[in-house]
Amino acid sequence: MKDEKWLEAMEKLGAVRLFSSLYVRKARKGALTSAQEVDMLFRTALALEPLTPLELSHAMGVSKTIVSRLIDSLTGKRLVEKQYSREDKRSYFLKITDEGRQELESMCYYYLGPIYELQRNLGEEDFNQLMELIYKANESMIEKSSV
Repeated sequence: MKDEKWLEAMEKLGAVRLFSSLYVRKARKGALTSAQEVDMLFRTALALEPLTPLELSHAMGVSKTIVSRLIDSLTGKRLVEKQYSREDKRSYFLKITDEGRQELESMCYYYLGPIYELQRNLGEEDFNQLMELIYKANESMIEKSSV
């Protein structure tokens, strides 16, 4: 086999998957929104400027097709709305609605609970170091995929 350390790599991949399953919650049964829809809602609500579908695609690490499907679902549920550009009527930005904000507030602690617990368990310094490494790893993969 080409990679002599593939067993070690598989163990590391397993650790990453376990971490993800422990700290990234899936949508609740019967919830109004899916986990990806929640991600899009959070990103739309927290954005300093309105986001385009392409910007959301890059930020979420998913295809434009998936973003379009999520936007259709969220607009259908009246959680986001499209604001069309005055310069180019084909282009639009997403804006969270009041209903969308209420939905986020109602589920915020469900999704953030594991992260708060991780922060308490690790302590501030280790948690911040972990987050810096996660940001660095994400940025590295984003740069690599955009080349």
